[in-house]
Amino acid sequence: MSHTFGASERLETMARWWKTADGLQLWQEESAALEPWLARCFGYHALHLSLQPLPQTPVADIGFSLASALPGLRIPHAFQLGPLGGEVRARFESLPLEAESVDLVVAQHVLEFASEPHALLRELDRVLVPEGRVMLLNFNPMSYWGLRHAFNLSQRAPWFGQSLGRKRLRDWLALLGYDIEDELWVGHGCLSPAPPLLAGFMQRWLASLLPRSGVGYVLLARKRVSMPAPIRHRWRLMPSLGVAKAGGAVARAQAQARPHVRDAVVQESVGNKEGTHVSGH
Repeated sequence: MSHTFGASERLETMARWWKTADGLQLWQEESAALEPWLARCFGYHALHLSLQPLPQTPVADIGFSLASALPGLRIPHAFQLGPLGGEVRARFESLPLEAESVDLVVAQHVLEFASEPHALLRELDRVLVPEGRVMLLNFNPMSYWGLRHAFNLSQRAPWFGQSLGRKRLRDWLALLGYDIEDELWVGHGCLSPAPPLLAGFMQRWLASLLPRSGVGYVLLARKRVSMPAPIRHRWRLMPSLGVAKAGGAVARAQAQARPHVRDAVVQESVGNKEGTHVSGH
């Protein structure tokens, strides 16, 4: 089955899935998990990428819908962008934003549905300011439900996107010059057909014993600024006027003088021996 990002049917199917009970539950758990992270992010502009259009708001209240969906957000100017709607409707392949114009990017389950996830990640890097942060939310292919649907040819929502493992995404971020600040797993009780009481017990049990088994995982990364390497100058001290270098000309003069002194001593010793021999006769 093709995984092209331009398949509008898939995008619309995912938008409908987010409105189901499972989708709403996962959305709420992700929002609660992001709250402490969002509280420590500061700046002027925040961008939210999602396939789930949030309710439209008046122009004077730009950012209100995003702030209500992501509690804890302190950045004043926040907006949502997506191919199906939001404050700004646009394609993810080419974001209509200037370079280094956004302080925070929250990409909520969009990389899986990109034809070139790495290219989309580079586009996010382009619009993010130096030292800015990015939060990447993805479905966990190593979860129980992820492994189950990996062998299911029907590939129903939300598992018909590309499989992006956590380690693979960390490697991509490292290549782009990002530092991973934190990571977590969410949705341990989501997508379970068990009754609510049992599902709640399973969620607490899995979260404590198998934390990496959540339906989704989240990465928090900071855009690292590469500092130019300092140029090391080789400083040489100039000799003072009238002072010779101790290890230079003086040492060479002493070395050259020693052979002459030794030759003079040898000649004097030979002369004494010859004089003694003559006087003996």
